[in-house]
Amino acid sequence: MDASESPTQPGRPRAAGAFAAAAGVAFFAMGTYLFVVLGSAGLSVDMFDDPAALLPWVDRHRGMYQGMWLLYLLSQALLLGEHLGMRTAAVVGTASVVIALVGLVFLFAASPVTADAYQQAVQRGTAGGPEAVLTVHTVAADIGKDLRLVSEVLLGAWLVLAGGALRRRTGRLGWWALAALGGWTVLVAAWKLVQPAMPLEDWLGFLLGAGYVGLGAGLLRGAPPRQASSRPSP
Repeated sequence: MDASESPTQPGRPRAAGAFAAAAGVAFFAMGTYLFVVLGSAGLSVDMFDDPAALLPWVDRHRGMYQGMWLLYLLSQALLLGEHLGMRTAAVVGTASVVIALVGLVFLFAASPVTADAYQQAVQRGTAGGPEAVLTVHTVAADIGKDLRLVSEVLLGAWLVLAGGALRRRTGRLGWWALAALGGWTVLVAAWKLVQPAMPLEDWLGFLLGAGYVGLGAGLLRGAPPRQASSRPSP
């Protein structure tokens, strides 16, 4: 999320729109993969709060599980390509993406390790072994989840700032919808931090995906046409 944009560089809004739309598609892909592909393999959202059920599933479907986090990581990394030219929002947006990437890499690496350790502890039948692994996994999962939620709070703040700035810049009332989505994202993510059992955050990715596709479409529609080169012909 670059902080600079020059009016002499008309390609930047077009590139920002393309990155935003791609991020939205990646969000939708991640949500569909979670609920459809992983769901058909036996994973349910409730299992994320039940490590004794989640870890054996992860141990059997390690590649599929890590694929979900890779899709999520892709959706976040694409946000770094959004050059909206708002210096105030750039710091908030970049911080959001960096925190999200740190949390995702942490979950990508930690979950298969704890899943394997849990299965070995169960097979050995060591007294207290499985419970100790579950405790370690719970701590690791909570760290990753809290990093993701803090990132979503900052992401929501960035959407509020971006929607308001684009509304003032273009005069289009539709950009208020982006700001409203940002406010909802802040509310849901902060609520989830305080009350982990709150279920609304489970579906937030689909709303964010729609918001990014809308952001991308709006930027592409409002981007100035490409100018022909002014170099003299040889």
